[in-house]
Amino acid sequence: MREPWRQLLDPQSVNEPAPTPAALELACTDSGVVCPLPGTGVLHVAGEDAGTFLQNQLTQSITDMATTETRLAAWCNPKGRTRAVFRVIPSDTGWVLMADAELIRAIQPTLQMFVLRARVALTDLSDEEGLLGLAGPSAETLLTETAGSLPRAVNTMVRAGDLHIVALPAPTGLRYAVLGPLTQIGALWSRYREALTAGNEAFWQLLDIRSGLPAIDTHTRETFIPTMLNLDALGGIRYDKGCYPGQEVVARLHYRGQLKRQMYRLALEDAAPDPGAAVVDSDGSEAGTVVAAAPAAEDRVECLAVLRIDRANAGQLTVDGQPATPQPLPYPLPAEADRPAGG
Repeated sequence: MREPWRQLLDPQSVNEPAPTPAALELACTDSGVVCPLPGTGVLHVAGEDAGTFLQNQLTQSITDMATTETRLAAWCNPKGRTRAVFRVIPSDTGWVLMADAELIRAIQPTLQMFVLRARVALTDLSDEEGLLGLAGPSAETLLTETAGSLPRAVNTMVRAGDLHIVALPAPTGLRYAVLGPLTQIGALWSRYREALTAGNEAFWQLLDIRSGLPAIDTHTRETFIPTMLNLDALGGIRYDKGCYPGQEVVARLHYRGQLKRQMYRLALEDAAPDPGAAVVDSDGSEAGTVVAAAPAAEDRVECLAVLRIDRANAGQLTVDGQPATPQPLPYPLPAEADRPAGG
């Protein structure tokens, strides 16, 4: 855990055993959960040319975003492989890109190389800005008291002073990410954890997995083309915008129907595999790669994995020797019958 967060979260709350996933799932339904998210980083993009810069780098259109809107976007290498998946948030001074904190530190120097003579400043604010995740009816009530009003549709946002409150998809209804200065986030954490069940990043990731939201970290960067991560289904790719790194590869998969892998949700029976772990089929052949995994109720694990479409339902899948059972996603995928077979 980064030192600013360690100082922010009182030692007792850090050392307390987290409730079980089953208890957290129940709290999401009956009351509310609050999760500190120290592993999520914040990259600030500011300057006169910031909008144009992001428009030319990301799979998403940026310059037409409303101030009450957030969008998913990928940043790719020239071969169309995803370096990062960002949630893009407009701010008073530019844009905020949310992603894994370690990944932001790793990729910022490369992104900086593309600035050239543009009037753009990239600043890693991960030690100054923080996030809380909130879900459940009581959490919604408390957050309304704080902000005055809440966003009512997925990917929308309201501002409350220095706080940005973003509505995210959830297995049922909405949940909320609260972004703000660490001092304010710390005060909210102290207040909310007295009234809500204190969760953790693993549980928040489980909610992301059930919502079908991909996450890229330092182990999986430059592994997947954004379409493989279902970013088209999630609205994270705009095919009618200008060029960006890897655009030709992404567009070719879309317009020529050549996608052979896409992201699925799986349930496992034991330990959570690491991102990048292999998924194999019944004859031991490679079937795909784990994107993210988290513990769930009943001692199960759920994960998102990019699988070969022709292997996804062809037989028993395993991850680290564990049987993997397909689970539904909350959005439709392209009809597999319309996809070409092959590896």
